[in-house]
Amino acid sequence: MKKQNFLWIAVMCFTLLFSCQSEDIVENESNKEEVQLAKESTVTINHTYDYYGKQFKVAYVYNEESGEVLKADGDVELAQEIFGNEERAPKSLFFDNQKEGSTDIQVKVFDNGEDLQEYASKVAEEFPGDQEATEGRSSKCNSYDLYGTGRFYFYKHAYYNTYMSGMSRMDRRYYRDHWVGSGYNDQLSSLIVKKPWNRRALVYLYQHSCYGGKVIGFYQSVGPSGFGVANLKWYTMSGWWFWRKSWNDQVSSTKGWAW
Repeated sequence: MKKQNFLWIAVMCFTLLFSCQSEDIVENESNKEEVQLAKESTVTINHTYDYYGKQFKVAYVYNEESGEVLKADGDVELAQEIFGNEERAPKSLFFDNQKEGSTDIQVKVFDNGEDLQEYASKVAEEFPGDQEATEGRSSKCNSYDLYGTGRFYFYKHAYYNTYMSGMSRMDRRYYRDHWVGSGYNDQLSSLIVKKPWNRRALVYLYQHSCYGGKVIGFYQSVGPSGFGVANLKWYTMSGWWFWRKSWNDQVSSTKGWAW
C-alpha cells in the first residue's frame, strides 16, 4: 500500500513538473515572438547630410507603426543646431540617385529653393528647368503639361498603397501641378517615377500650393529605368527630434521632368 502511494505521489510530481516546464516554454516562445514583432516594426535610417560642404551623419531608430523616433545617434548636436529652429531651418532637400528601399540616405541640404535649383542644374545634365513651360505666363501659380516618356505615380499610403490617379501624371517630359486638389492635398506618403533607361528624371514636392513653402527633390541619372520613395516618413521636413514633422502628408504641389 505504501509502495502504491509512493508511486502515485511520484507520478503527480512528475506531471506537475512537466506542466510547469511546458508553460515556461510556451511563455518563452511567446516572449520571443513579441520581441521579434517589435524588431520587425522598427527600422534604422542612416542620414548623411551635406550642408554647403559641412557633412554630418545621424542614425535614427524609427518605429514604423507609431511614427516615433526611438533613438538618435551620431552628430545629433550639429543636426539640432542646423535643423532645430523652425524659422532658421533649411528649406530645401535634394536626393541624388538613391537606391530604392535603402535606409542609407545621402542628403544635400539648402537654405532656400534658389540654391537647390542652382545645384540641380549642375548635377542634372541638360536640365531643362521651367523655361520651356513658363514662356508667356506671368504667374507661377499655374499648371502645365508637356508630353514625353516620364511617368509619375503617387500614393496615399507608404509602400505604394492606394494609388492617387488624379494626382499622377503619365507620359510627360515635363509637368507642373500648382495644386494637387482637395482630394489629395496633404495626403502623399510614397511615389514611383518611371523613365526610359537613357533618360534622366527629377521630381519636386512642395509643402504649399503654387510651389510654395519647403521643397524636397529626388533625381535619377541615366541607367536605371526609374526609382521609388517608399515612405516619406523617413524624410525630415523640420523640427527636433527631426521627426516632429516629416514629409509624410505634407505635399500640396509638384513638378516633374523626364528628359
